[in-house]
Amino acid sequence: MYLKYLSIAILLIGSDVLAGEVVAVPSAWHNSHYGACYRLLETGMSDIYGPGFSQDENILQLRRQIGSPKFVIATDITSGTNAQKTVFEQRTSTEWCVVLTSPPVAALVSGTVSPTLRRPVTWTTVTQAPPGYQETKVLYKWNARQLIYTPVRCYRGEEGRWQKFNCNEAYQQ
Repeated sequence: MYLKYLSIAILLIGSDVLAGEVVAVPSAWHNSHYGACYRLLETGMSDIYGPGFSQDENILQLRRQIGSPKFVIATDITSGTNAQKTVFEQRTSTEWCVVLTSPPVAALVSGTVSPTLRRPVTWTTVTQAPPGYQETKVLYKWNARQLIYTPVRCYRGEEGRWQKFNCNEAYQQ
């Protein structure tokens, strides 16, 4: 019995994934890697995009410093116009955390940087819809308690004609 608990403890200590608080996000974001932290960026990329991500020319990584934090915006462009995006934030030299993840979108734009937080307060995503369909726009806001950007407002429509809707209904077929 003692060895069983010891092996679990060793597994947890040796793991590259750091424990985090369960995050409450709308249903379209369930089963994502929201809030997950990793000792290495490569471990997080592998967890999200698969072990061969570094050889996959469709997996892009854009390194950016916006305000104080360093971010890596990862994108899988395999699907074409709308692509899944994941924003990692480097918190320490050995901690990279997923602070935003989006279903496939055409654009991901950071908002203005808060002088007090020294980070973008918001991010916005927009899909590119096929003709005859509405685009989806999602506003994410920094949640200092959960240390992630959470979807706070969702819209359907087109530029200049957005209608707000419940984010729990976002990206449903």
